[in-house]
Formats: sequence, C-alpha cells, structure tokens
Amino acid sequence: MTNTENSTAFTANSVTVFRSLIEGLDLSHFGEAQLYDLSALASESAGGLCQGLLCLSEGLENCEVLPPEGIAQVSGYLKASAHLIPVLFELCEQANSGLMRMKKITAYPMN
Repeated sequence: MTNTENSTAFTANSVTVFRSLIEGLDLSHFGEAQLYDLSALASESAGGLCQGLLCLSEGLENCEVLPPEGIAQVSGYLKASAHLIPVLFELCEQANSGLMRMKKITAYPMN
C-alpha cells in the first residue's frame, strides 16, 4: 500500500518538499546560544557544500579530477557533508519514531 499524496509530492520536486518539511520544524525550545550555534553551523555547512561542489564541477569541466587550488574548497565540502549527514540520519530517525507513535495510536485507540 502506497501513499499517493507522498509519492506525488516527491515526484513533483523532492528538494522543495524536503525544504518545506525542514522549514516547519519547531525550534522554539532552543535557547539563544543553541540557535546561534545552529545558525553558524548551518551557514558554514551550506557554504562548504557550495564551494566544494563548484570546485568539483569546474575541475570536471576542465577534465581535472581535483585542481591543486581546490583542495581547501573540497575540504570544506567534506566537512560540511560530515555535519549534514548525521543531521539527515537524525531527521530520519525522528520521522520514523513519529510514524511509529502514530501507528501505535492508530492501531490501539484509547476509548
């Protein structure tokens, strides 16, 4: 059994769907310091990903795997990936936990 609403949304544009889901996260329980840390890490990670992808793209266009001057950019890309991959796993685990809670509530309604 598939959920046609979800498969339609992912077919339309998975990047837009993912961004809108992240946008809906409630961060109100974070303190000021945590929000500053989150903002800084997210910004640094996004910059690192952009620089690394650009460097790799330009290298491929020039038939180079990695130009010598691009090592720092690719290093930033790898660091950003190292920050984002665990976040994606955590989001996956949180979503799965939420689904399991929903299924338990649906499967065993309290009367």
